[in-house]
Amino acid sequence: MSPKSLRSFACGLLVAAVALGAVYFIQGDGASSAAAPELTEDEMKQSLADAGYVIEQQDTWNQMESDLQEAQAALEEANQNEDGDSEERIVYRTILHVQSGMTSIDVGQMLEEAGIVDNAHDFFDAVDERGLSGELKPQVTGELTSEMSMDEILDELF
Repeated sequence: MSPKSLRSFACGLLVAAVALGAVYFIQGDGASSAAAPELTEDEMKQSLADAGYVIEQQDTWNQMESDLQEAQAALEEANQNEDGDSEERIVYRTILHVQSGMTSIDVGQMLEEAGIVDNAHDFFDAVDERGLSGELKPQVTGELTSEMSMDEILDELF
């Protein structure tokens, strides 16, 4: 390609670019030149409702969200209460007849068999810690339950 023909080709590109730019700026884009129709608020609502949208004011929307959060919290609380109620607790009750000659180990074994304490040795250890080993007296106790603490059981027996 000769330099003269190359200059002619470049000049043609330049003229074409200037012509396209002039058309673009003179004509403008079609979207902005078309005026949007002026709609009233009611016409906009009707138009959106016809398109399937639900229209609420901000106050109404906030109230609906608040009501929803309260309902979810109530539902969670109900579920927690339901879970707590479904768990059955078994409470063992017994009345002991402590006879003369029984030791705290014997009483601990009776309490373990009745389901009042988990381990007879725990009862013996608690009696030993309080220094009550020799103070066990023959008696008929009141009602002992598995809900009682070790201190409450010891208070009942000694």
